[in-house]
Amino acid sequence: MWWNVVALAAAGCLGILFNYLVGVVYGTAALGVFNQVFAVYVLFSQFAALGVHYSVLTHVAGTSDASARQAITTSALLVTLVVGGCFAAVAWLLAGAIGSGLDSAGVAVGIAYAAPGVLFFALSKVTLSCLNALQRMRWYAILSGGRFVLMVAGFAGCVLLEVDQTRLPVILSIAEGATFLLSLVPVVHQLRPLRRGELERWGREHLRFGVRGFLSGMLAELNTRVDILILGAFVSDPVVGAYSFAAILAEGLYQLLVVLRTNYAPIVVKLWAERRPDQLAALVRRVRDRTWLASLVAGAAAIAGYALLVPLVTSDPLLADSWRYFAVLVAGMVASAGYAPFQPLLLYAGKPGWYTILILAIVAINAAGNLALIVPLGAIGSALGTAIAFAAGVLLLRAMSARLLEIRI
Repeated sequence: MWWNVVALAAAGCLGILFNYLVGVVYGTAALGVFNQVFAVYVLFSQFAALGVHYSVLTHVAGTSDASARQAITTSALLVTLVVGGCFAAVAWLLAGAIGSGLDSAGVAVGIAYAAPGVLFFALSKVTLSCLNALQRMRWYAILSGGRFVLMVAGFAGCVLLEVDQTRLPVILSIAEGATFLLSLVPVVHQLRPLRRGELERWGREHLRFGVRGFLSGMLAELNTRVDILILGAFVSDPVVGAYSFAAILAEGLYQLLVVLRTNYAPIVVKLWAERRPDQLAALVRRVRDRTWLASLVAGAAAIAGYALLVPLVTSDPLLADSWRYFAVLVAGMVASAGYAPFQPLLLYAGKPGWYTILILAIVAINAAGNLALIVPLGAIGSALGTAIAFAAGVLLLRAMSARLLEIRI
């Protein structure tokens, strides 16, 4: 787990640095455009992945047969190559329409440059899920965190080449393309030529499993961006830039919980597959209590640090005042922290449809809260709506686990 923690810390610092540099070098308007493009990019990337990586994680972790693992991974990459390529093309074709909808010509240009990254993101989701299932966490950590190194390096190259701010999202395509190519190194032994029957059988299984579960992944990612997208429809790019700076830093803090989710995923799958629900429930409760305590301390320290340090490193009043957004978002994350490592519990237990319903409910609460609170409260209303959705997710997960899995967590 420590490899993931170290990689996450490095990625978080680099993510903060990246957003800070974009804001300082190109301005808050450019930062707002980039993060709106990134929100759209994440949405299309989830469609491109189509949940196939969930199938890889579940099936690779559930078998010890080396030949079967090779068939699972190879077929998943081939399926994703076709599906991901289609959605990357759709993103490129719709760039102008999306930019018009968000009233930003810069967003239209940026989406076009980020479109190739949609395919590479989907492919790397498959290879990284394979590594996760095999519990090769060193490689997983290095590759997951390495994409942020590549983004910062790409930004430096854009500055040196004096790339226009609307084309900065090309960094996403470069970073994801390189991440996928590098990820092939540790999984190459999990690949082999497939017979037609193997490809058809596993291709159908990946699509069946993926279609049932992909919407949950897409919605989960959308949930981290829905506030930025809705806010972008109501306020100017500079205000979106300041809010997105705070939101991305808060998301970086939340990734500490995702590290726990990643490490516990194969353990949860195994406990459920071996029909040991009592041990699973005990594991969730034990991790929950420790995680809540640690998150409370970390969240308080992060809010204080943000409020004190950000005004020292920027003269932009919008960025300096963004500590309020950060504080509200972190408060919501802390409220949900105990259960965050186990949010995909229904998915791991073979109920991807119900997991999708869970995430859909959280996104709906998030969107409704944003729409209701942005007009009277502005950007702080967006943060409050998102924080409420985090807390509501805990209540929904507990209720659905008790009803569908008959375990109390």
